[in-house]
Amino acid sequence: MKGLNGWLRNLESNQSAVLATLLKELERLTASEESSGMDVGEVILKDANLTSNIIRVGNSVMFNSSNIPVTTISRAILNIGFDQLRSICISIKVLESVLNDNPSDLLLSRLATTLHAAAQAKALVIEQSHSVQEEVYVAALLSQLTELLILSSEEEDAKAFSGKVSSVTESAEKNAAAEKTLGVSLTRLGKTLMKRWRIEGLVNKVLLDFQEKDDLLQAIDLGSEVARTALYGWNSPKFRKTLEKVAEFKNVEPGNVRKTIRQVAEEAEEAVSQYGNVALEGKIVHGEVVGADESDASSAKGSSPNRDSVAPLKPNPEFQLKALQELTKMLSGEFNINRIFKTSLLGMNKGVGLERCTLAIFDKTQLKLAAKYVQGEGTRHWLESFVVSYARSETGFLYQIFKQDRIVWAGSDEFKQFMNNLPTEYKGITGEDDFFIAPLSTQGRKIGIVYADMGYSKSALSPDLFDGFKMFIQQMRMALALLAAKSNQA
Repeated sequence: MKGLNGWLRNLESNQSAVLATLLKELERLTASEESSGMDVGEVILKDANLTSNIIRVGNSVMFNSSNIPVTTISRAILNIGFDQLRSICISIKVLESVLNDNPSDLLLSRLATTLHAAAQAKALVIEQSHSVQEEVYVAALLSQLTELLILSSEEEDAKAFSGKVSSVTESAEKNAAAEKTLGVSLTRLGKTLMKRWRIEGLVNKVLLDFQEKDDLLQAIDLGSEVARTALYGWNSPKFRKTLEKVAEFKNVEPGNVRKTIRQVAEEAEEAVSQYGNVALEGKIVHGEVVGADESDASSAKGSSPNRDSVAPLKPNPEFQLKALQELTKMLSGEFNINRIFKTSLLGMNKGVGLERCTLAIFDKTQLKLAAKYVQGEGTRHWLESFVVSYARSETGFLYQIFKQDRIVWAGSDEFKQFMNNLPTEYKGITGEDDFFIAPLSTQGRKIGIVYADMGYSKSALSPDLFDGFKMFIQQMRMALALLAAKSNQA
């Protein structure tokens, strides 16, 4: 275990140090009455990624109702407004600091929950001045930064910590888990990090965890509880208890705060879509418990649904377009193949509307494939159970798919010639014999398969779903070809 000093060295040696510099400059400028939006603009222009993201936010529907294209940082700042600029800059840089090329589901969930919590905390002090609202938002966000940095780390101790917590674990339990795995509590590490970075203000009071709390600290605590308990479901008993606490804090009836909380969640979701990663979309308004085993997650949501009563997942063309745009951006620049795979599965699921998807790759023997990534409701256990064999025989199902390089709709008349050799193991694993499957290979080397179905609602597959599936398979194949070409040049 690294302990306090070891983790301080680790966190200060990575890109979070860039975040620390920005935090100090933004705090200095926003604390001065003589500072202007242009002063902040000069700070933003030092960071190319932040500049492009702020311009994109300035072009969003939220800040550009006139729909006149924004191409300069000065115009983007005018659209956004000086009051909100600091919180948006910090949100973007926090995302950039902790989102690695292959973020875990737990990290993505905690990122979304943290941004949601900050938005709810800010809304709870809406009667206060803009500067106080922004201070509450930033303090709520930064108070969770240490945990996010740990969850994004590839260190073995960090992985051990991740294995002991979930997206709904409370602070005391997280601190206890951190003491055992990291050698220091998250709270102590966070306090020391803020001190080392010379970050003043409300975040330090949050981390001190006073017994007697003023309205601002209570708002931050309640915002965090709203975001955490919402993961159990908007109608869950845990969330209803939180509603009562919020109603008491605001001195109104519980029924009057529910609508406001949902509206804040939707606005936070929209904000994240403007400066985040497509993998974060949907995790605020439709969040789920991540990090616990599937049975625990199901109990958090309530009893398992009757499949006959489950409505099929609806396609989301807007999300599909965003996922394709992000893939195009990754293909044209520096990219991580695993992130491309995960974004493609996400696009198939949340964009195309395919309920369950997985990428299974060959083991060293090239005789077996096992799930590497999964996406969709009820797929977590596939990481252990989705294992299929590859028979090197002309009668082998996968052998023929790879030989002919066909994207197959198992169960449709068009691909009947493949069905005679379909092993029973697929239905044994997924319960479905109507599914899409595609081979992935590059330069003659077999990589794996992509599988997708509608097995959660038991709905029928359709030509439109098949077209969407093929679109993302094409992106994955392009990525593999590009990766192979770069390897040959090296």
